[in-house]
Amino acid sequence: MTVVVEHLPVRPRKASASRRRRHVQQLPYRLHQIAPGAATILVTPIWTDRSGDGVRNYLARALDARGRILKFPAGGSQRIASLLQGAYPAADWDRPQTWNAASNALTTRKPLPNEERRAAVQRMEQQAAGLEAELAFQRERRHELAVARDFADSLASGYIDREGLAAS
Repeated sequence: MTVVVEHLPVRPRKASASRRRRHVQQLPYRLHQIAPGAATILVTPIWTDRSGDGVRNYLARALDARGRILKFPAGGSQRIASLLQGAYPAADWDRPQTWNAASNALTTRKPLPNEERRAAVQRMEQQAAGLEAELAFQRERRHELAVARDFADSLASGYIDREGLAAS
């Protein structure tokens, strides 16, 4: 039995300067077909190990103007990565790249320094603690309302014995 492994090039074939300029001009339209409403697209290289060989794939995430993640059809990550690689072949595709729709420009994502990472984690932990407290409050409030509703239903049905309450 012969195993057929599909071979995809790491980068699309380099094109002439005029064709590359045309790709850059058409890029917003083509990306909009895959991820409508995308304001920012992040493309991250991911190395996977299939039977011992390191294979590089690309994961794309599209965000709208409000920062919400947009979903696109299957194979969209590879199509987005190939479109961006065709338009920007000189970019360092071993590092995460960010495409901005407003400027139609590709920039390399810079890693955050450790201090900023720690500060971001602390902010998220504080935010999570606040959300947990709000959730506990809402659960308690829901319980109070449910008990009050049950009492009102019982009172309306006449199931409460009021004789014992009056003697106290």
